[in-house]
Amino acid sequence: MNDVAAPIRILTVCSHNRTRSVMIEAMLQSMLDHRLGAGAAVVGSTGFGPPDLPSIPDAVAAMKKRGLDISGHRSRPITPSMANDADLILTAEREHVIRVATLSRVAFPRTMTLPEFVERSERSDPAVGELGAWVEQLTEQRTTDVYFRDRVEEIADPTGSPPRAFAAAVEQMEQLCQVTADRLVAARRLAT
Repeated sequence: MNDVAAPIRILTVCSHNRTRSVMIEAMLQSMLDHRLGAGAAVVGSTGFGPPDLPSIPDAVAAMKKRGLDISGHRSRPITPSMANDADLILTAEREHVIRVATLSRVAFPRTMTLPEFVERSERSDPAVGELGAWVEQLTEQRTTDVYFRDRVEEIADPTGSPPRAFAAAVEQMEQLCQVTADRLVAARRLAT
């Protein structure tokens, strides 16, 4: 199903944009394309490291096993414009949420760790209306002061982990992406 509505704009963020954010981007884009149709969602990735570095080989191999090719990916640092333009920003770690908020205060209500988004979205059914309003509703009680003290679920960096641990981390991300896709598909269908 490919709606005439504007595409959902999602940005995934990790430390260096070479492992977690790239794999989440690839899996989530594939899942949303399959369920909503190509062009209904645009998923990009970014980080806080140097630009133009390739994905780590373990990430490339893990995505290849899933039929996804990230071999051409090159890292790119996040900018305030990227943060401002996204409907939803999914990070790997709590620290990434804080760093995005430092770049763009207006992006903070739309920025969550991937596990945090899954938890919050499962407690709140999307309502008819704009996707962005629902996303911001998920965090409307969250303030930056509280966020610094809150315990927030994260995705540990599997870079350099033994193969079994790396594979387990990828499976965790894949499961989180599946739930995220389910929630976004439900929200998109209600909004159109």
